Amino acid sequence: MINRRQVVVGSALVPWAAWARPAATAGGDGDLVRLLIDTPRDGLVEALALRIGGGLQPPQLLGALAIATCREVSPFPNVGFKYHAVMMLRSVEQSVAAMSPERAWLPLLWTADYFKAAQAQEDRRRPWSLPAQEARLAPELAELQDSLASWESERADSAAAALVAAGQTPRVLQTLMLHASRDFRAIGHKTIAAANAHRLYTALGEGVASPLARSLALAVQNAEGDDPARHAYPADRDWQTNQALATSLPGDWQAGHDDFAAAQELVQELRTASSEGAATAAARMLDDNVSAHTMWEAVMVFAAELILRRNSVVSLHATTTANAMHYCYLMAARDHARRLQLLQAVAFMARFRSLVERDRRTRDRLIDDIDPLPAADLDEIFGTVGRSRYESVRQALGWLEARGDAAALGARARWYATLKNTGTHDIKFIEATLENHGWLRLAWRDTLLAAGLMYANGSSAKDDGVVVRARALLARTRSESTGL
Repeated sequence: MINRRQVVVGSALVPWAAWARPAATAGGDGDLVRLLIDTPRDGLVEALALRIGGGLQPPQLLGALAIATCREVSPFPNVGFKYHAVMMLRSVEQSVAAMSPERAWLPLLWTADYFKAAQAQEDRRRPWSLPAQEARLAPELAELQDSLASWESERADSAAAALVAAGQTPRVLQTLMLHASRDFRAIGHKTIAAANAHRLYTALGEGVASPLARSLALAVQNAEGDDPARHAYPADRDWQTNQALATSLPGDWQAGHDDFAAAQELVQELRTASSEGAATAAARMLDDNVSAHTMWEAVMVFAAELILRRNSVVSLHATTTANAMHYCYLMAARDHARRLQLLQAVAFMARFRSLVERDRRTRDRLIDDIDPLPAADLDEIFGTVGRSRYESVRQALGWLEARGDAAALGARARWYATLKNTGTHDIKFIEATLENHGWLRLAWRDTLLAAGLMYANGSSAKDDGVVVRARALLARTRSESTGL
């Protein structure tokens, strides 16, 4: 592996300048990527503000961040922690797209600052850069599939790099998205990373494909010291049992009807069943002509119930994982992959419940048993968050049921996730909740959105220092550009 302090020559498959070029640039080069990698943390936001004043556009910075984070932040020893510098970019892109032009830069600048923190953490552990790959003929896709099945990280990385260089990025990402859902070692982070890579590639194009695919291949293969190719582990059990279950589904398994009662039944199963029992229950309902969409609604709503029961890092990942697995399901090109994504998602929710219930502080709250409270407006609701999160949930539900504007509530939560950011999960969780809410069509849409207040930032929370500094710099840049 190469040290980032050494001369960076990029991938041997293509010249560095082309490999590092964000696809959104009109004629970009690696200068912005180098700026991100080489600028000290305390000067990066200022340097980027100058670039913004000179015409830098959000997609350019997003593309450069995708390349820089994948190159400089490894998915080891865990797919998580510092690796959020990579995994959160999809959520940042969603925030940027939804915000006004004045605010859209802020999540990007916060993320650039976080990248420097992750990079420093990587250097303290062991300086790392994505290894250079020697030029080679493109293998068959089967080589990538075989390397994934045998859990060979370097072989998977090499195969992914060569296939992407040969123009096979969509097939590579399809393969990696499915395998990202095979094990529960990283509490959903692998499938979150997969959805992140696919979404960024879709938005930014081939210019970011190689680092995204290669970083994802390494993340998918991180077994945290286990040897799944030779031994059976609990984290891999659902993948094994769901292979047969997926094959047993009827040919028209996606043609069923929406059924709220069936969704409620699956939620009840998830409250008590094992991962295998929950997946079996979902398969039975699909066989009874209940829609796959109904199953996904149950998955998302149950994930929201877990954050009601215990506001924690583990429970919030139930929501972000459900969101990512549903995205991978929607993007899957093969029917068998869609079957497995759904069954794995159901199984994972039961596993999340088991983890949440280990915490003695977990409450016995049910998502279909929230007693709504009246609230005058969003100011009252977000003011309550700092005092009692669950009370703010009840207020939000009462406000939504009284014809409150769900879009306005979501926009406020999104803004506070950036303005009052406390870490990488804030934007990730809010964007997943809002997207899940948008996907629902049964009677509990408002309840899921209200439950998101359990991990939202309230109005009394402190503004993030990086965001405050970035706002001031951008205001100065705008003032100077208009000559005021």
